[in-house]
Amino acid sequence: MGVNRNFSINLIFLLGLNLLVKPFYLFGVEVGVQNAVGAEDYGLYYAMFNFTFLFNVLLDLGINNFQKIKVAQDADLGMQNMATLLPMKLLLSGLYVVVTVLTAVAIGFEAEYWFFIGWLMLNHILSVFLLMLRANLSGLHLFLRDSVLSVVDRLLMIIGVGYLLWFGKEKFEIETFVLFQTGAYASAIVLALLLTPAGKRLIIPNVSIVAMWSMAKKTWPFALLILLMTAYNKLDGIMLERLANEGTLEAGIYAQAFRILDAGNSFAFLYAGLLLPMFARILHQNNGLNELHALVDQACRLLIAPAGVVCVISLFYSDWLMHLLYDEYAERSALSLVWLMGSFVFLAVGYVFGTLITASSEMKALNWIAFATVLLNVVLNIWLIPDYGSEGAAFTSFVSLGFMAISQIIFSYRKFRVAIFPWLWRAAMLWTITVAAVFTASFLNFDIPSSIIFVLVVSLVAFFAFVVDRSMMLEVFKRSV
Repeated sequence: MGVNRNFSINLIFLLGLNLLVKPFYLFGVEVGVQNAVGAEDYGLYYAMFNFTFLFNVLLDLGINNFQKIKVAQDADLGMQNMATLLPMKLLLSGLYVVVTVLTAVAIGFEAEYWFFIGWLMLNHILSVFLLMLRANLSGLHLFLRDSVLSVVDRLLMIIGVGYLLWFGKEKFEIETFVLFQTGAYASAIVLALLLTPAGKRLIIPNVSIVAMWSMAKKTWPFALLILLMTAYNKLDGIMLERLANEGTLEAGIYAQAFRILDAGNSFAFLYAGLLLPMFARILHQNNGLNELHALVDQACRLLIAPAGVVCVISLFYSDWLMHLLYDEYAERSALSLVWLMGSFVFLAVGYVFGTLITASSEMKALNWIAFATVLLNVVLNIWLIPDYGSEGAAFTSFVSLGFMAISQIIFSYRKFRVAIFPWLWRAAMLWTITVAAVFTASFLNFDIPSSIIFVLVVSLVAFFAFVVDRSMMLEVFKRSV
């Protein structure tokens, strides 16, 4: 009960803080930027963001997840790794720049692409350093501080970019958006250093090739997983720009729908960030499977079940949502949104069971699953994008991530004997009630905003009635007041 209660309190705070900030960023700032610059200009930025992100594995080599697990298992020994990791990160940053630039030259990107390639490389480097500092805080179970850092860069973007969008007198350019990202990441890194406990803040670097090589041998399975995950998350935008007719436009249309998925994904990613050190500590302390099973069951109820509600709402109201957000190509992006939000349920599954497999260091199995997912993703994209554009890429995401999710569930069941039925039947009941609420709202002739509010209220009541462990939530409430 102690681990689950601590998890629930931290999860409530983390999600609450992010709900205050990230929707404003995604649907205020990012949507505002895309509407201001147009789908084609934003599509260029989106394609180059995905391209430069594709080589992020060279920046990380799996270090952040490895470090989070090690610090959770033993704080002092884990923090000692920083002496090797800091200079190692700097060397990896140089390697990342060289590989990205050489690849861009080989592809033959035009001159207008290079501004984005250069600045986005810097932004990815800053982002990875920020994530490493956050991994230390999470591993130390300083979840409050990590939660604050999870929104700082977005909050700064809301203030800076939002001011220019809504009060600026000149036309907003996509290049300005990229430069503001750089400033936001740099400021968040400074704050992360200040929030790190004083005794663990300043580490004397140990520039040792032998130590770095030893660390790389420990982290390479994590690095391979990151490479594969990056591939099936970011190849869609790149392949659209290269394979589709009017590639930058198709990438921009896809980006409009993907932003809704990204909104949900950002919360699920934070959730997994809490789960990883908790899974790692339970497995390291060998407390038995009961506590592990309880945490898995709770995670499924709190993440996968709500993801299905979001999927149902997106399925029935996708056209209205896209017209609400965007000035152009709303109908086409709505077609992509239906498939992408189906993918969101599979991503939620991955954030529970994939995180469990990662914490158990069963990286070989997880990497084979990820490799098969990438292979399926590439084959389907090559087949579908030339004829179906952004909708073909969205359907590919749905199929490939569905394969990944089912594979991870099967492996977790065989390895840990985690119960599938208890959370699944509760989730299925919630989703059925949500669909029934949609049809009820239609029968009562509600307008779309009223229908969505009605469906959300019904789903929320059903969630607390059938999905949430009410005794645990009552215990959390009693101990938090």
